[in-house]
Amino acid sequence: MRRINLKDYIIKIRTPDKMNLGQEIDAEFPYRIKDSILNLMFTRDLQLTGAELVKQNVLAMKLETCKDDEILLEEDEYQRIKKAIDVFKGFGRHDVELVTRITEAEVVEVEAK
Repeated sequence: MRRINLKDYIIKIRTPDKMNLGQEIDAEFPYRIKDSILNLMFTRDLQLTGAELVKQNVLAMKLETCKDDEILLEEDEYQRIKKAIDVFKGFGRHDVELVTRITEAEVVEVEAK
């Protein structure tokens, strides 16, 4: 199984200052990990078939209902998310943490009860 950290992180950007035209200010915003993964899972670049789309949606619902800061995924579930990361083009600097969390997801040994 793979463990992925789903906790949002803060990104910093420079944005126009509405109070002082022509000036910029530093701003901080949360980077929504779950939302970003969900969007990547349904990118058209994956060219999902009908059956793959249904499987992808089952995994998406698992992510959406996760209330914890981390999620454990079966290897095939992890590979679905990893494939979305590998296929998508257009990442920016703010996405480095997201991509790192996916590509370097910890392998976890789970014992059967």
